Amino acid sequence: MTLEPTDWLITSDITPETAHYTGDGWILSWLPGRLLTREQAITGMVLDETLSDPDPEDYLLAMEIAAMRAADLGLELAKAVVLLHARILERDRRRSGANCRIAVPTTPAA
Repeated sequence: MTLEPTDWLITSDITPETAHYTGDGWILSWLPGRLLTREQAITGMVLDETLSDPDPEDYLLAMEIAAMRAADLGLELAKAVVLLHARILERDRRRSGANCRIAVPTTPAA
């Protein structure tokens, strides 16, 4: 797992989610509507990478780390999983050309 941070974009080598700098702060693609610090954006990307690993060496440790990262963003782990899963479903829907909408919970700006 490797993050590629620049001054305006943070990407990952294992997940399509990104973080973008807006000039006022950072926004995670999977957590729209929340303006974050760079540190929080990195935390969100690490959380996504941790949850995207299909076979972690130590599953319990990975989930503990994910829960801590989610808490750093003011989220419960379950909420982060739902938000990330909704993004996966939305990408799959777009790829298949299906004409349906996925209800994605929104997070009020902090």
